[in-house]
Amino acid sequence: MKLYYHKTDGGAEYLTDKFIKWKHNGKSVKEGVFEGANFIVRIDGDITKDAELTIRSDLYVAAKDLLNACIAALSQLTEDRPEYLENDTMQLEAAIAKAIRAFSIKWLKFLERW
Repeated sequence: MKLYYHKTDGGAEYLTDKFIKWKHNGKSVKEGVFEGANFIVRIDGDITKDAELTIRSDLYVAAKDLLNACIAALSQLTEDRPEYLENDTMQLEAAIAKAIRAFSIKWLKFLERW
């Protein structure tokens, strides 16, 4: 992924995955923009030492939801119970499948934008 530089009026420096094109002194320039950006890196001092990544994407939220659903399902499976009912397993499989479908839909929408 290519990132584009942006410096705010206040001096803060960023790299983003979205850009605008404009001309300056006869040269075509690409400048990073926040609007529509999925990935924003805030450069804090020396970029070789400090940077903060912000992911502004439905994809990130969907992945986090999927992970939480899987963790919840696994923790329910590992509870101390003498036996597991077949219905419990089917409900867990359905919950995980639903989370995977939701993630897949958001992943496809994310890929369409690239």
